[in-house]
Parts: sequence; C-alpha cells; structure tokens
Amino acid sequence: MKKNIFLILIFLLLSSSIVESHHIRGIPHYSYRDNYPETPVYEMIENVSHYEVTFTYYKIPASTAFDLAVYVRDTITDKPYTEPVEFLVFGKHEDPSESHPFVAYRNQTNIYKVGWVYEEEGIYFVRVTFSDSSKQHNVLFDMNVGNKNNVWMYLLISIAIVILFAAVIGVMRKKQKRTRKKVA
Repeated sequence: MKKNIFLILIFLLLSSSIVESHHIRGIPHYSYRDNYPETPVYEMIENVSHYEVTFTYYKIPASTAFDLAVYVRDTITDKPYTEPVEFLVFGKHEDPSESHPFVAYRNQTNIYKVGWVYEEEGIYFVRVTFSDSSKQHNVLFDMNVGNKNNVWMYLLISIAIVILFAAVIGVMRKKQKRTRKKVA
C-alpha cells in the first residue's frame, strides 16, 4: 500500500513539471544559457543606449558554418526592435572595411539570423549595427571559432591537482601513524 502511494506521488510530481514554450532548434528562444543542446550555443548580452542586444552563435555540426542570431529589445518599451539589422564579421587581424556585411530581417520570433562560414580557426568579431530615429548603434561581439578548446587542458590540470592533493594527504597520514607508534 505504501509503495503504491509513493509511486503515485512520484508520478504526480513528474507529470506536473511539463513546460511548454516556443523553441528554435529545440532551444527555448527566450534563453539559451540554461538549455544547451548537444552542440553549444554561445550567448552574449550587451546594452547600448536603451536597447538590450542578445547575440548568439551556434556551430552547425560537421561543417565550418555558423548560425548567427541577434535579438534586440527596447528596454524602455519592452518591445522588440523591428527594423533591419546588419552583421559584419571580421577576423582579429582583418580590416573591417574589407569585410562584407550581411543584412538580416526579423523573423516571426523577432530574431535576426544569418549564416556565416569561416575559412580559418581563430578569433572573430561580429559588429551588429542597427538604427533608430536618433542615431546608429554598433555593438561588437567576439567569437572563438574552431577546435581550440581549452576544456581538456583545464580537466587535466584539475586531475593533476586532485592527485597531488591526495598524495600529500597520504604522506601526512603515514607520518602521523609513524609518530603515534613512536609515542605509544
């Protein structure tokens, strides 16, 4: 009897946690940070004037292509920006004036998206440009493109520190045991 009640309570708890939302590639469009897909989506937020600009980039698996997306929100009216947005992508050692800008238009979810393909791994910058009645706004974001992932290095360093810590504790315990034997 107690087992059945326990199972019913678990079922009720699990069934009440279902949440529905609009998704882009299986990721809720209102926040990428808490809902990573298998391939990471990177999100950065900047404020310029009275706008909040959210930039995300998503690597398309098994390719050198990225989806770049921007969401621009007016923080005063709390409404999305509706005019075209321009993306300009250039490498760390490239002149922005030699790069070709992409003009993006808002889709049904108020997100501006463009596709971009890189030739070399490295650090790139994305300049997002949009205008309102008062002036033109520019926001600069950086992207690390390629397989230069430092996670493995951090993992190895962390493991080495744990092993070193365990060895030091082991040596200290052996010393304590020897000291106790001598005293006794």
